[in-house]
Amino acid sequence: MKREVFITLAIMSLVVGASIPLIMSGILKETYGPVGTSTTPTYGLSSPYGGQQVNISLTNLGDLRRFSSYEELAQYLRSLMSLNTLVNQLVHQHNLRLTVLKGIAGEGYVTTQQEIITSISKTNVQVEGIDEPDIVKNNAELIVVASDSKVFVVSVQRKTVLSVLILDEYVRGLFLHENKLVVITETYVRYPITPDLECRCFVVPPGTPNVNTYVYDISNASNPVLLSRISVTGSMLSSRLSGNYLYVVTNTLLNESIIPLINEEPAPLETLVVVDVVPNSYTLILALSLDELNYTTYTFLTGGGSWLYMSLNNLYVARETRFGFLDAYVRTLKTFTNYLPNETANKIIELIHKGWLDVAREKIEDYLLRMDEESRRELLSKVINEVNKEPKYDSTTFYVFSVEGLTISLRGSFNVSGHLLDQFAMEEAGNYFITATTGSNYSVVILFEPLIKTYTTVSKEIETHEIVIQECSVSECVMKKVPVVINLSVPQAPYEYTRPTLIVYVSVVGETSNNVFVIDLTSLQVVGSLIGLARGERIYSARLIGNIFFLVTFRQVDPLFAIDVSDPSNPHVLGFLKIPGFSEYLHPLPKNTLLGIGVEGPNLKISLFNVSDPTNMSEVSKVMVYSAWSQALHDYHAVTVYLEKEIVMIPLTSYVTYHVPNGALVVSYRNNTLRVETILPHEYCLRIAYVGNELFTISLNLIKIFDANTYEELGQIILEK
Repeated sequence: MKREVFITLAIMSLVVGASIPLIMSGILKETYGPVGTSTTPTYGLSSPYGGQQVNISLTNLGDLRRFSSYEELAQYLRSLMSLNTLVNQLVHQHNLRLTVLKGIAGEGYVTTQQEIITSISKTNVQVEGIDEPDIVKNNAELIVVASDSKVFVVSVQRKTVLSVLILDEYVRGLFLHENKLVVITETYVRYPITPDLECRCFVVPPGTPNVNTYVYDISNASNPVLLSRISVTGSMLSSRLSGNYLYVVTNTLLNESIIPLINEEPAPLETLVVVDVVPNSYTLILALSLDELNYTTYTFLTGGGSWLYMSLNNLYVARETRFGFLDAYVRTLKTFTNYLPNETANKIIELIHKGWLDVAREKIEDYLLRMDEESRRELLSKVINEVNKEPKYDSTTFYVFSVEGLTISLRGSFNVSGHLLDQFAMEEAGNYFITATTGSNYSVVILFEPLIKTYTTVSKEIETHEIVIQECSVSECVMKKVPVVINLSVPQAPYEYTRPTLIVYVSVVGETSNNVFVIDLTSLQVVGSLIGLARGERIYSARLIGNIFFLVTFRQVDPLFAIDVSDPSNPHVLGFLKIPGFSEYLHPLPKNTLLGIGVEGPNLKISLFNVSDPTNMSEVSKVMVYSAWSQALHDYHAVTVYLEKEIVMIPLTSYVTYHVPNGALVVSYRNNTLRVETILPHEYCLRIAYVGNELFTISLNLIKIFDANTYEELGQIILEK
């Protein structure tokens, strides 16, 4: 990460909500107690969209805020938005001060029981048993491909398109479960939607994201039957399929009049709760039984979400918070009160509690102006030292939910310093949760300088230019010169120095560093940590294999770290390996080997690591594809590993072909040696699937079939309607 000064313009106020409960306690004085703890399910009316919503009240929430009516929720949101307005004004005003100071289809087909085929590709996922959404899904009989707003259902044996779903909505992901196909789409609200409530206090405005979950019966794959459609307000964070239960997580930014809708009905209050002190988002979880088509929804007012991870029993939503201006500003004001007379200090604390931060600042400025220069400089030095006494890092909050069928329970949350790379930087191991973060250390800078007012006058200068134009008719062309007059405004800016003002901003100090934390899932407390790993670098990939957490960091070379987490209280480095380039994705292979897919300069690099001895790891083989790139570097779903044939397949883009994806790279890893078997030609290839001895390369409008042994092209299936 580059070293830079984060002035207030670059710091968004909303990301720091949870760090200023003292302001919130002054503005949001209302106390909303629990309003019901019944655990008996209540069944609503049958949904016109298919299926039935099951309302299950949230339990074990302690003192978390609940609402007895939608009017009460609306009042809470109005108070919350008034805080955000105040914060935005404060950031804007402070930015001006700092800027001035410094700136100067086919035939009918019915699926039947086919010969059992043991080798069938599946979506490459992080947790075995937890399926993830992708644009391609397949089983022994069908390949389903999402192409923008269409979904093609293709017969593996007939090599033909059986049916096409035309949704007029962007498809975000697919799931195949037995004889059911799940299609998840995202749209945007076109017209304002006002829920039918007595208070008439909510409206979902145009442009709001909306996630639709469709469930189709594809027992007759040539004629899919829609069984259920569930519409939920929000943008999709991600989704997971565990057994026959589907979980979809969405985020909706808060405003004073918005509430998530489920099939055009407001989110039930029985399953809505405030989690963060100052939330800025609704996090909604839809749980759907694909067998019964019953579903529940749970709505949490949180700080939003950045990443999702799911194990067999728990679901985690991770939200990152960057240390910013408002954190520094509030800490600075509070620290000044430690050195002021009691009467002045108490008045300033009262103003802070009310959220009147600018008034509190002016009180401090008044006090500083009454001091002599030496005393003032000494006080500022003390405040700066105290504010920066404790390290300041970015932080990540993890919300932990227990998952059992349609029932989801909030277990709580915990925080660690730093920010995540992606979902592979978090893993569950038994009763512990392991995460790796990269963070920067911040310093608060405090100045008390004269404010400069600028009075701008403008003198005008006029220039005439000529533009050459060619006008052509059938018989001739004529050249013209058209004069253009340009007024040049020359600003002149005399300055006037006025009353000194207190300036606070945040800068990055030192180098980035990386951390590993182990959290006890019973207490949700950090019980072990490894701090300050690979200073000056950042994490590029991570993977937990057994008790070894593998991390790749990068600055100039590729350090592959092996970290022992068998003792949760004492995670420690067993060994590391430094080689050129870096791996963006790590994949475990048999025989204690680890595959790395990454880059070295402008080249695509695939590495095979021997990790049988974590204290003495080695790169036993590698493949370099010069001037090339792969979608697999940033989307691990594009990686297909055929274990029986010991090959790895990824889409390949060669820069020498004008950046057009030109096929699928097939690499074998037999005998601990990487060898390029072939490049299967297929422009714009996005995925590779296999069924038995056939490989299928897939793009948005074409499927090619290849022999998995000889790599001979056997045919094509055109995806069209």
